[in-house]
Amino acid sequence: MDALAAVVTLLKPQTILSKVVRGAGRWGIRYPAFGQPSFALVIAGPCWLTTEGARPTRLETGDFILFPATPGFAMASDLQVKPKLLKLPSEHVDEIFHGDMNLAPSVTLLGGYFAFDPINASMLVDLLPPMLHIQASDPASGNVAPIVELIKREASDKRPGQALVLTRLIEIMLVEALRSAPSEPKSGGLLAGLRDSQLAIALRGIHMKASHPWTLDSLARQAGMSRSSFADRFARIIGTTPLNYLLQWRIAVAKNMLAHEQMSVAETALAVGYQSASAFSTAFSRETGSSPKEFLEALRQALP
Repeated sequence: MDALAAVVTLLKPQTILSKVVRGAGRWGIRYPAFGQPSFALVIAGPCWLTTEGARPTRLETGDFILFPATPGFAMASDLQVKPKLLKLPSEHVDEIFHGDMNLAPSVTLLGGYFAFDPINASMLVDLLPPMLHIQASDPASGNVAPIVELIKREASDKRPGQALVLTRLIEIMLVEALRSAPSEPKSGGLLAGLRDSQLAIALRGIHMKASHPWTLDSLARQAGMSRSSFADRFARIIGTTPLNYLLQWRIAVAKNMLAHEQMSVAETALAVGYQSASAFSTAFSRETGSSPKEFLEALRQALP
């Protein structure tokens, strides 16, 4: 497992709702912010996508879009159409049609929503770009499209093991989409760090050996850089200091262990690099606002 796979594993995607969206004639719709992750593959196009605070994006046949946390967005046949505000469907539907139903559809999308594990979603989603757009002209689109088709087929069939298969397909789709995402000139964050050959080595060390007694010096040596150059490059590209990133990752791993692996506080402390439960509890409380025991109690109370 590498750094990207480790992030997707902690996100634990699940609960797949997929549907076909068609449009004919002139049409435009707008949805409020949803917050959960979503994706769409353009089977036939084109159409326009506009997200809050961003310029319109023209989607062509074969394009793929992924939102780690879906913002408010609008879709339309053309930019002159005033989009109609809609509410997210309260019940699952297999197909939605927009525009003139007397005309043959000119736009068809295969889309879906799913959920990340809320325990770590907010921290990990912040490491990802707000929108990934893989264009059909990008060779990587050929890797994502078949997975989306498999998700649609599996979601439509009620077969044994469906939940497990869908979870694995979504994990594969996320890894493929994230590693294939085009590099933006001014983009930063985890993906930009993973594209940097030297920072990627340090990130792999943090993600795969959270229990190692990492220091700024040892991480810099991993990257083959001087301490000052490494610290400056890490902060500039990823957006936080190396030691703060290390702390955030350790806390994310610890929360997963406490919530899903039923490990004790002392066992968890050692697994994420702390020599004592008290030192771990202090760091955990400072970072999350609650002690490990309070975190576990809140989880128990939240269970149905």
